[in-house]
Amino acid sequence: MITRRSGGMTEFIPSPSEKRDGVIRNHVLDLLANLDARLRRIEVAAGLQNGLAQSFADTMALISREEAHVRWLNDILSASENVDMDASENMTSATD
Repeated sequence: MITRRSGGMTEFIPSPSEKRDGVIRNHVLDLLANLDARLRRIEVAAGLQNGLAQSFADTMALISREEAHVRWLNDILSASENVDMDASENMTSATD
């Protein structure tokens, strides 16, 4: 995490490796979902039991819910930081 300070404000910026890790994580989750869909079609066509496939689908659903929750929290945090930054800018301009 890169930290930048300016006028009493601290800005946290993801490093390039952190950004890359996020992109890779999202891509891998999409690849796993695609693989699961393909294997399910093969299992259905071959008449195999789908107990393991259902367990995997449940795990992927849990991961998806957790990722959505983290995105939601990040959106809320980002919005509150923007409000805080706007408020501090307004206070600075009002004191000038």
